Amino acid sequence: MMKATNKWVHVLLTLAGLVMTCIGGFALRGEALSGVSGLLIGSGSVLLVLGLGNTVHSIWMNKSTNQAMYAERLRQKEIDVQDERTIRLKEKAGWKTNITIFYILMAVTVLFSLFGVEPIVVTVLASVFIFQIGLGIFLFNYYAKKM
Repeated sequence: MMKATNKWVHVLLTLAGLVMTCIGGFALRGEALSGVSGLLIGSGSVLLVLGLGNTVHSIWMNKSTNQAMYAERLRQKEIDVQDERTIRLKEKAGWKTNITIFYILMAVTVLFSLFGVEPIVVTVLASVFIFQIGLGIFLFNYYAKKM
């Protein structure tokens, strides 16, 4: 069961989001305040949707049939998280994703340098590329000592 205080937090999030969106959309109308207005509209929209979603979820969870179904799903999720096959699949998928991003980043860095893009952009891409290599070496050594 959801605590009553959590419900009020969700309602307050919704109200804060609504107020921020209204202030950003209607109260701040100057050219100099367009950045602040956009920030308030964006932040308010996020809070509004977050609060509404959590409120609907907490109302939905108060039904006894939904609580039983949720408890079963939670139990199955805990089993799946600790399953060795699932862990190995996540590691393999992460490794393949890392390798793919590595080669894409390398290709983009080389192409940007060949196309004459601003040197600062190429330098930032190259530094991310080098950081990824260094992070890989560090994590390899860290896990070699830990395991």
